[in-house]
Amino acid sequence: MEQLYLVLLKRGAPRSAEDTPERQAIQEGHMANIRAMWKARKLIVAGPMGDDGELRGIFIFRVPTAEDVQALIAADPAIRSGRLVAEIHPWWVEKTVLPEAGEYCGAAGR
Repeated sequence: MEQLYLVLLKRGAPRSAEDTPERQAIQEGHMANIRAMWKARKLIVAGPMGDDGELRGIFIFRVPTAEDVQALIAADPAIRSGRLVAEIHPWWVEKTVLPEAGEYCGAAGR
């Protein structure tokens, strides 16, 4: 078993559904941050939820500490702007169940 970190991304402050240039920039920055975390081999899996509930997405990190996770997500424009709120949980899983950090999105990051 190994300890990973599961981050639940929840809906942040109320926001307009309007597709503004500011919202587009935040989303583009959010996706760029995800690619950067994959390339840094810190992030194993990331993805949005399929419904329109309070839970918006997840990250699964393979890093030594929760402080490392906090530092990584602090760079995310969607979190910095308050559009998303992150909830960090240590999570134990069998070592061979998930891919190595940075491998899952190999083609997506190119």
